[in-house]
Amino acid sequence: MKSYLCFLETRLLNTIVGAALGGLVLAAPASAQSYTSFNIGTLGGPGTYATDINESGQITGNSDTGMVGQYHAFVTKANGLDMVDLGALPGGNTSEGYAINASGQVTGISEAPSGLGQTIVPFAFITDTGRGIRPITDWHMSAGTGINDAGQVSGYIYAPFHTGTDAIVTGPDGLNPLPIGGLHGEGDRAYSINSSGQVVGSGLFNSGFHHAYITSPNHASALDLGTLGGYKSTATSVNDAGKVVGSSTTEFGLESPFHAFITDANSEMADLGTLGGKNSEAYDINSQGVVVGWADIAIGNRKHAFITGPDGDGMRDLNELVKLENGPFLTDAQGINDIGQIIANASDGYAYLLTPVPEPETYTMLLAGLALMGAVVKRKKMTAA
Repeated sequence: MKSYLCFLETRLLNTIVGAALGGLVLAAPASAQSYTSFNIGTLGGPGTYATDINESGQITGNSDTGMVGQYHAFVTKANGLDMVDLGALPGGNTSEGYAINASGQVTGISEAPSGLGQTIVPFAFITDTGRGIRPITDWHMSAGTGINDAGQVSGYIYAPFHTGTDAIVTGPDGLNPLPIGGLHGEGDRAYSINSSGQVVGSGLFNSGFHHAYITSPNHASALDLGTLGGYKSTATSVNDAGKVVGSSTTEFGLESPFHAFITDANSEMADLGTLGGKNSEAYDINSQGVVVGWADIAIGNRKHAFITGPDGDGMRDLNELVKLENGPFLTDAQGINDIGQIIANASDGYAYLLTPVPEPETYTMLLAGLALMGAVVKRKKMTAA
């Protein structure tokens, strides 16, 4: 009987504590959260610009090295710690990380000699193990912009002599780059790829304008996602459910505002609005549909980082949810993972990891679980005595 009661007590304890600890994750994506902030540092120079974050909180981007005119792509360890310099391709001085997958592989661009008069030009790259980079293609003037967990890279080529579609997608581990089907010409771009291989970006369609698109998983065709009005739209990120975010003009004309949007292959674009100013742009979306990016505020159309609730609902200024030391403000949020961690850039030239603070009810559950744990331990000691 005693062993069975101990079993029940242990089951109950695990349920309560597990629920409390689980709440730390489940509560994270809510846009009403408050956040702690952590400056992820630099590679020795005066600033860092971050571009993406994975599920363990590894971050990529580019950072000043301390050498004049030199900045390098980097990758951090979990939770933004211990920035590692990824260097540049042989013969180059600069590189930029654009996207990172769950295993810490990074893609981006690095300058290197072109072979044509040894002109220094950008090449798309991928990392093998999170350290060191190799080119994805022999095509110079290319960029790697998105990467999924299989190491498939989305990107583009913008060499002046290149003909046909400019948007590309690779096989696993950044190998065998191929053009994306259904796109029509120069200026096409691919910006993000999800786990099923769907790619999003901006492509030239029959309208004669560049519109946001999403491809089939095998990249054989690209679907025009339209606009919010006007002539142009760009898709910047897609989650594993096929939800797409980006920005679109809202009316025709050279001075048209552009707004962040959310959509999918079966829906019309939904306008996410702004923070009171003219323009906004969405950069990333997680599995809950929480969107981050930047939007103009009413005062001087100044850019502030934003976050929404699930499914893009309710844009909120991130500066209302976190206060940075010494007064800088968050200008843009580039990435969000599924536990709600955000990587954002600030007006002081540094990048900050924002981590959600658990809601009060989560602490209550955790304390209840810990109290029960103490009671069980005490009872076992008394029984043993």
